[in-house]
Amino acid sequence: MKAREHQFPPCCCRRAWLLVAAAFLLAPGVAQARKALTVPTVQPSSGPWSSGDGFSFALGDRKEAQTRRSVSGIACNLNAAQQRVCLLVFDEGVEARYATLRNNALAVGPERVVLRSGGGELDAEGAATDGAYFYVTGSHSAKRADCRSNPHSRHVIRFRVDPATGRGLRSPPGDPSGALVDHGDSERLWSIMHALPELKAHVGEGKCLGSAAPARAPALAGRHGVNIEGLAVRNGRLYFGFRGPARNGQALVLAVDAEALFRGGDSSASIARIKVGAGRGIRDMVAVQDGFLLLTGPDDDPPGQARVRWAIVWWDGKRSTTVAVPKFLATLDLGKVELRELKAGKANACDDKEVKPEAMTVLEETALAYKLLLLSDGMCDGGALTFTVAR
Repeated sequence: MKAREHQFPPCCCRRAWLLVAAAFLLAPGVAQARKALTVPTVQPSSGPWSSGDGFSFALGDRKEAQTRRSVSGIACNLNAAQQRVCLLVFDEGVEARYATLRNNALAVGPERVVLRSGGGELDAEGAATDGAYFYVTGSHSAKRADCRSNPHSRHVIRFRVDPATGRGLRSPPGDPSGALVDHGDSERLWSIMHALPELKAHVGEGKCLGSAAPARAPALAGRHGVNIEGLAVRNGRLYFGFRGPARNGQALVLAVDAEALFRGGDSSASIARIKVGAGRGIRDMVAVQDGFLLLTGPDDDPPGQARVRWAIVWWDGKRSTTVAVPKFLATLDLGKVELRELKAGKANACDDKEVKPEAMTVLEETALAYKLLLLSDGMCDGGALTFTVAR
């Protein structure tokens, strides 16, 4: 008997059959590709951390609580005893404070760290350290509510680190001033920004933030004015991360030579454009072994404030003439963070108002993950939260 020949379906059906077969064979690869493109969402692994009696500024109850809820930057060193000692900066006033990180708690210190004298609002928004110096930057921005210029915010500060204590080095005990050693106060960044094509249009008087009129000055227009909120240091260069201007889904990072910024000379300024997504700007940044971690969140445009989620992004930090596409590591799920309430009768008490991460430091970096500590503007003493983010 003659063997039956295999019968293929008609031509049109044959094409359909082949497409189905191809889809079946490729399905695992498609699923893996989609999984690779998915950005995980992570919840806090601990926090809000206790801060004991909290920071003290001797400003009176209302102003005291407002200042304690304004943590906006953190920079940490290991001292000679291998304790993690951190400088915390606030966007209220002109003073910073130290805290030692211990057993999921902030052990706050009483030492006053006067960043600038002579009054005015520094609006400190970022802090960084390279182990030799602490660096602090003002926002360099106009006032958010009414667009008033704030020249007091146009400063970058540095002072030397004492490797024994991990804090700022003070003058010898015999010197009654107790001044910070090698304290520098530079206003050069303003003119550097004004000379750069990418920033020139956003630097100057009356450059309102974002694209909308300020709440208390509705006759004015948003000008996408500069607003620095992130600061990192690496290999002798300072990196300033901008919340604004942020346009077309891109945020800016300005890098300058640190010594030149404080002592004069060529700053070797460079601008990086980083694709962080619509409605996002940089809220803080920190150097890691192979680049930088960026804390991204809502930019200065009101439409995105309620919709944009905070995210952790890795950027290689390399100079490029094109827009850098970073790696999104995680979005942050903050929905279950409990706000702490004021305890009646407790001295120096303050309560939490909102969770708004603005300060980040790396507690541990491994081949697989980063353990991060984030502090929020709106939380008393920063309301420290930890997150573990896969690389």
